[in-house]
Amino acid sequence: ATGKVQRPSDSLVGALADGAPLLLRSCLCSYTTLADVCSCGQTCKEHHRLAHEQKWIKHCVLSGNVAGQERRGLWWRCAGVQEVADHWCARLSTEESNALDVDQSFEVLSARALPDGKVAEIERDVHRTFPTHPRFSGTEGGVHRDKLLKVLRAMSAAEPDVGYCQGMNFVAAALLIHLARASDAFWMLLAMIQSCHFRHIFAPGVPLLPLRVFQFSGLVRQRLPRLWRHLKDESFSLDIFAHQCVLTLFAYSIEPDFLVYVYDAFFFLGWKAVFRIGLGLLASLESKLLGMSIEEISRFMHQCKRHYSPGEAGASIQDRLRDLLKFKVSSATLDELQRSFQLERWEILLRCACAEPGDGSFGEPLPAGLERSKTGGYILDAHAFRTENAPPWRAAAKYAKPKRGRLKEIEELALAGPQVVPYHELIDFNDELDDYDVETQRDVERLRDIIADADKDLADLWVDSEFLRQEAQEAESERQEWHDYKKALMDSLNA
Repeated sequence: ATGKVQRPSDSLVGALADGAPLLLRSCLCSYTTLADVCSCGQTCKEHHRLAHEQKWIKHCVLSGNVAGQERRGLWWRCAGVQEVADHWCARLSTEESNALDVDQSFEVLSARALPDGKVAEIERDVHRTFPTHPRFSGTEGGVHRDKLLKVLRAMSAAEPDVGYCQGMNFVAAALLIHLARASDAFWMLLAMIQSCHFRHIFAPGVPLLPLRVFQFSGLVRQRLPRLWRHLKDESFSLDIFAHQCVLTLFAYSIEPDFLVYVYDAFFFLGWKAVFRIGLGLLASLESKLLGMSIEEISRFMHQCKRHYSPGEAGASIQDRLRDLLKFKVSSATLDELQRSFQLERWEILLRCACAEPGDGSFGEPLPAGLERSKTGGYILDAHAFRTENAPPWRAAAKYAKPKRGRLKEIEELALAGPQVVPYHELIDFNDELDDYDVETQRDVERLRDIIADADKDLADLWVDSEFLRQEAQEAESERQEWHDYKKALMDSLNA
């Protein structure tokens, strides 16, 4: 009747794509697997464009729709595991004078001797890792504890400068639970150390941990101000909670069976996921914490090993993930918090330098990343002051070099020695800052004098304007009187 011809869609997917692309994304990413989403994105140019513009893969991953058989491939690709494994296989093949694959390379590393006491330390923590989980308890527990021990031994042998750190056992165990093979869990853990910016989280002295805790606290102050004020009023530091989240990658706070979806988000989003999920966890606990005193909060944080239980309200995995990831965290915000952290550390360093004689003989304890030099001055670990937040798969796009060259550059940067700042340079720098402060104060005083003079001139102008206004009013009144007199005179003459 209208004369318009409607083009029939070839399929339901085509109809949805024509009428509502966002509905198409919602249907695909919420109810199909990652492989299905990728396949649909390759069916035609239009779907390929929509998949790219609307970030289908991201929405699928963050909806918890990565199937079990897809997970290894996703993690492997996002964390750059193949690059790390190829590098080590080539290195170990040269050392052993024999071509080794990933499984053989893992066996070689796990069999290497470790420093005295290191194996005993690892074994002690292995027995404390997920003791109630089916994989690490009962008749099956011994087998998986042996696998976990091999993974951690191989990790310590591959990265002697990092070694073993408490918290690493939980991350390795979570990887082992969901990857099953010890070799896969090891290469994933090694990629996290080398490519996912965990090297200086787990390194002796945990130099990067204070920066991550500072960033997290700053985000809590911005996004959960009521809870942040309550914790501050109760004199409770967020460091304890942040340490658990970062060092164990939420393995201390979230059940392993749900943790796998958190790791999907981490490997795809990078460190933004850590902060977003940490905020989501605190938000889920906010109503409880607001009613607690300092003693109750401390007891809760120390004794409650599962701060978040995905089955409490019977919600779906997708709803739970959406709740945990509801806070957005931008790169600009993390960079701003990083600069604030750097400024705070420099202020500490300058204060200590000005209060000490320069020979390192006394002074207040320095935070992680700063150390007194025996020869005078201070040692700065650059890795404690800055880091990257993007996942390896996204950061790789910034490099124009081949993959091998990029890995080598990252490795050289990671192994670069700390920088020594001589005591006299700090004193000279502090003197320059003092001179700058004095000059700035003089400028401020001059500006204040200029403003005061301008205020005085304005006040005088206001007085003068009031006087002129009164004169104008009097002149207007006099003019009106003369006008009335003239009118009355004319009226009398006309009469």
